[in-house]
Amino acid sequence: MTLVKQIATQYNADVFYYAGPISREGYELVTQCCMTHTPKKDACLFLATYGGDADAAYRIARAFRHNYEKLHIFIPRECKSAGTLLLIGATSLIISDRGELGPLDVQLSKPDEIFESSSGLDIMQSLRVLREETLSAFTRYLIDIKVGSRITARTAAEIACKLTVGVFSPIYAHINPLTLGEVQRAIVIAYEYGERLDGYDHNLKPDALTRLVTGYPSHGFVVDRKEARELFVNVRAAEPNEEQLGEILYQYAQPNRDTPWVSNLTTEIQNKINHAEDENEQTQSTDDPKADDSP
Repeated sequence: MTLVKQIATQYNADVFYYAGPISREGYELVTQCCMTHTPKKDACLFLATYGGDADAAYRIARAFRHNYEKLHIFIPRECKSAGTLLLIGATSLIISDRGELGPLDVQLSKPDEIFESSSGLDIMQSLRVLREETLSAFTRYLIDIKVGSRITARTAAEIACKLTVGVFSPIYAHINPLTLGEVQRAIVIAYEYGERLDGYDHNLKPDALTRLVTGYPSHGFVVDRKEARELFVNVRAAEPNEEQLGEILYQYAQPNRDTPWVSNLTTEIQNKINHAEDENEQTQSTDDPKADDSP
């Protein structure tokens, strides 16, 4: 707990730890932690998550910024997807040697599956591959037909077009336009939330939001501290005491939990101090012989 007190004193801040999925339940726990005492000027949040609900990430970031002037977020290990969205609302990022961010990925529910989701990046990557393969196939057909015969370029192009359509149309027929609409809507939501959260301290670099939403090939893509400096303005390595506390907290509650675990560590320390003082006073009162004297 000495580490918590050091960091709380260093930043004149309340120190929080959030581990697990980003969810509405997590938002409610954060709100309760903020309401149960008089907040200090700033907040330090140790965050470990594989992602979750973008709406909840937005509410959590707003809850911290409503109660605190500045928000410093520490990344001891993984902070993915909706966790990355939450980071946009921070004043500064402190990333440990083993810390990593991820793309601001859109998670979509799979049809006919319970508690299953797919990545919006997977869908966008598939479309990108199909587009490239379609163009490549048309070009190959056109060149082969033109070189191998004496027909005009226009006729060769018409034949190449029919061949390409015949090969790829069955594949495109399996694409659900409703799914594409859902992906596009989710991407717009991510952009809108990101722009609003960046309005606090403008910690995103130009075009960083676009890169976070659409610039990475997979949900699990690793964005380490070096690359995070290309996306965010205020990023630094963790100090030894910050690194140590982050590792202790991570081992205590890891991000693969089913439900979020949220704690205001500063309040917990103060409660323990008050409890110890109360017990000490009771002990002194019991040991004092004058306490049993009649008036």
